[in-house]
Formats: sequence, C-alpha cells, structure tokens
Amino acid sequence: MRVSARAATLAVAVVLGCAGAARATEYTGWGDTGWIYAGKRDCCNSAIAIASHYSEQACTTTGGVPSPFVGVAQRGSCNWQSMQDAYGNTLNRCYGQASVWCD
Repeated sequence: MRVSARAATLAVAVVLGCAGAARATEYTGWGDTGWIYAGKRDCCNSAIAIASHYSEQACTTTGGVPSPFVGVAQRGSCNWQSMQDAYGNTLNRCYGQASVWCD
C-alpha cells in the first residue's frame, strides 16, 4: 500500500508542477514614442515603458498577474532614429519592445 501512496503523491506533484509551469508566460508589447525632443536614453526609456505597459495590459486582459522587473537586468530593447529640425535641434523617435512575465 505504501508504494501506491508514494506513486499517487508523486503523480499529484508532477501534475501540479506542470500546471504551474504551463500558466506562466510572457506577453510582448511594443512602444513608439513618435518624434520627440529628448535624448536617446530618455527616448528609449519612454519607448520601453510604453511597451512594458502594453505587455502588462495583455497579461491582465487574460486574467493573469504581471510580475514586475527585478534588479538591474535589461527590461527591453530599443531602436531609434534621429533627425534635426529647422533650427538644428535633435529629435529622436524610439521603438521599444518589452515582455513581462505573467502568472
């Protein structure tokens, strides 16, 4: 009888472990700042923040709970373009991508 109880306990643990792993996922969000008078760093931070917001919204829409970014790890990626206006001032346009974990 002990063997079957151990097997049943193991089976339950495996099923619960798989169910938890199957629910956690990532939702990717994208952000575009448009042309703004901001330095590259601020522009990219804004684009990543927009992307993160959309990622969190996607998670919440599916009934999940977004996990916050932890530590100093990179939160997302950013590409940018720059140009100058008629007065020589620099404008940047940034495109960000971010994914948050969703439980």
